[in-house]
Amino acid sequence: MDEARAPAHSMQTLVRGLTARRPPRAGSLIVTVFGDVVMPRGGLIATQSILDVLGLLGLTPGLVRTALSRLTSDGMFERSRAGRHSFYRLSDEAWARYEDASAVIYADARPAWDGGWLVVMLVDGPAASTGAADGDESLRRGLTDLGFAKAGPALYLRPANLGQAERRRLDVLLDDRPALLVDGRGGAIPAGFKATVEGTWGLADLARGYDQFARRYGPLATALDRGAPLDDAEALSLRILVIHDYRLLVLKDPRLPPEILPAGWQGEASRLLCRDLYRRVYAASERWVDAHCTGDHGPLPPPGGLVLERFGG
Repeated sequence: MDEARAPAHSMQTLVRGLTARRPPRAGSLIVTVFGDVVMPRGGLIATQSILDVLGLLGLTPGLVRTALSRLTSDGMFERSRAGRHSFYRLSDEAWARYEDASAVIYADARPAWDGGWLVVMLVDGPAASTGAADGDESLRRGLTDLGFAKAGPALYLRPANLGQAERRRLDVLLDDRPALLVDGRGGAIPAGFKATVEGTWGLADLARGYDQFARRYGPLATALDRGAPLDDAEALSLRILVIHDYRLLVLKDPRLPPEILPAGWQGEASRLLCRDLYRRVYAASERWVDAHCTGDHGPLPPPGGLVLERFGG
């Protein structure tokens, strides 16, 4: 049966089919749950509640405990105890990283592009004495995370369409670092430039990922539009899966303006699909969390106000 024409009663089958076809990695999925569900509610959650949430997605308690132990050893989580109960929270460093990621994951539409470009030239720095042309490795990695493409041995560039949070990250990244930032207009886009974008920014795998995302979640959006019932547990499952899959894509996306993207690019369509599904299931998913998840003082506190600003509010 064509999933887009699935009857309402098959909604549960569609949701469960997402994990059956492509089981997500436990550790990565746990990070998604903490960032999306737990952080807005104070950041700390009982181990049993984590097991219950991940159990909705078919992950066994043993698999989840093993992943939590590994992530804790890696510095991602901190574990505490109160009597017979144990609890987890993101470490301060992991919390800060996910806050930066959240500004990208839950972003509204990209700012309009005025034709400007940002160019960063790495100059003499810590790596110069070793002969490494790319300069400071952490600086290079930070520029790549912000969507800069390598245009030469020590040159990185991207369109100047960064959001406010991303521009702040760039300013912090370059503060007192061996780099020169040039911010200015680049003139008219030359003929043939768009043909070089996919290779320059390495977009081929990302393009396939967005296409798969649309095929995977489009049928669920259609089913919901046609009145398919969805209980609270299914709503939370769908919310976690859609934000998890979108997170893995958008954090690799240089978020280029449409003026230079290849034809048929599905990045913005995927953002809108993720946003619409997220809004559709949010209230029901929060009811499940209210009823089943606890912290060190009983039920988790209600989500903070920042969650209301996700995807533009």
